[in-house]
Amino acid sequence: MSDDSDDTGGERVVFAMLVGVTFGAALGTTVLQDISQGIVAGVVVGTLAALVFPAWTDRLYKTVTDKLEE
Repeated sequence: MSDDSDDTGGERVVFAMLVGVTFGAALGTTVLQDISQGIVAGVVVGTLAALVFPAWTDRLYKTVTDKLEE
């Protein structure tokens, strides 16, 4: 991701969806015994988190991208 890119929030939402998928797959496997339901729940929760808590999602997104660029 370049610093001069025009971020309209789409990257933040996609990032939150991917984090949600990761945790949803783990939750679906261990608790629900159905990974597909966990993934769907993770996408929904991740998207809602990105929309409801944009500052927290931005901070987490910046932390992860900074660590990946090191």
